[in-house]
Amino acid sequence: MNQLVLKEMNDNRIIYFYHPNGEETFGEIEYLFAEKQARIARKADNDESGYFAHKATRKVEECVGKNNLPLNLTQAWY
Repeated sequence: MNQLVLKEMNDNRIIYFYHPNGEETFGEIEYLFAEKQARIARKADNDESGYFAHKATRKVEECVGKNNLPLNLTQAWY
């Protein structure tokens, strides 16, 4: 599970913080409009493998594609 929180949005980029397992530690996902792609700006301390970051990256790209940028989003998978 990830908790995604919109931190910044401007004409160039969108930044979401992601919290693996809803914990306090967080990483950053950055979507660059010029590249039309999200990237991992910083992995969370408790996400050494980057598994949660990759899930968050795909979710941010999906949200941008749907033109739906929630302030907070819980991402769960099974």
